[in-house]
Amino acid sequence: MKTTIDRVVVPLALIAGCTSGTSAPSKAYVGLFSSNEVAVVDTVNAMVLATVEVPAPCGLVITPDGAKVYVSSNNSDVVDVIDTATDTIASSISVGTQPAGLTIAPDGLSVVVSVQGDGQAVILDTTTDAVTSKTAVGKAHNSAISVDGLTAYVASQVSASPAVDVVAMRGAGAASSFTIDKSPRALAVLATKLYVTVAGSDSIEVLDTATGQAGAPIATGGSPHDIRPTVDGTLLLTVSQTAGDLELIDPGTQTVVAHIPTGAMPHWIALSGDGKLAYVTNEGDNNLVVVDLVARAVIQTIAVGTDPRKIAVAPLSPAPTPAAVQW
Repeated sequence: MKTTIDRVVVPLALIAGCTSGTSAPSKAYVGLFSSNEVAVVDTVNAMVLATVEVPAPCGLVITPDGAKVYVSSNNSDVVDVIDTATDTIASSISVGTQPAGLTIAPDGLSVVVSVQGDGQAVILDTTTDAVTSKTAVGKAHNSAISVDGLTAYVASQVSASPAVDVVAMRGAGAASSFTIDKSPRALAVLATKLYVTVAGSDSIEVLDTATGQAGAPIATGGSPHDIRPTVDGTLLLTVSQTAGDLELIDPGTQTVVAHIPTGAMPHWIALSGDGKLAYVTNEGDNNLVVVDLVARAVIQTIAVGTDPRKIAVAPLSPAPTPAAVQW
């Protein structure tokens, strides 16, 4: 049942520990997997405003204008669409058996749904909230989209043949595939490189986006999970579940250049629109932390509920279509 708490807005300058010149979005949406709900979090006052019932929320993304949040329900075969003006479910889109990760295109016009049970990459049109195509892939888990929005890279967790399947965003068609040694978890695209975290490894795999050829892996603090570039593309961010930290990677040297402790079992990362803040969910601590990427320090901790996994943050205000931002 959705509950609502009156919101009191205070100036950002009153938030303890925030650095000057850093602007924070006012709301975040956090999937609480075992609680079967999405928490709506006031990031200014560090409190949960409401919860929205979603069975086993798995993937979660927000449109660039902040109007809609898409949440895949891992055990009810739908993607729910939350209207952020009311924080209620506006519609549910049938996508197939066991939808997992979601990725939204840089222009915000389409969402890739990794439908694990059916072995499909399903594309949604965010204008109509309708399915526009389905492409056969392996055991789909998560995905990443190229900066030009034309190609999706889908993590396939088929145990005997783990791979990254390459899917055209426009129109259905057969996917090509990059073979990898271990089961992929999360993916990110930066320039001509595809970065993949894999189960049972302390390193990040680095593939050529055109050929799938593997380069030297990147060592981390252990069991890296989510990975994504910063808004300006100067760094890669990953969370180490072993070390309990957010790690900053220089893509030029392919090495970790900073470790920022976040908490137990960090799971997912979201970024503020201005690129100054990173939001990290800590599944083991039932909270999220806000990291100032300039100061390279945690500036806020917010209790959100049981088993927080995916997170998306609202933009500061309605924004123009981004040219090279991966949400």
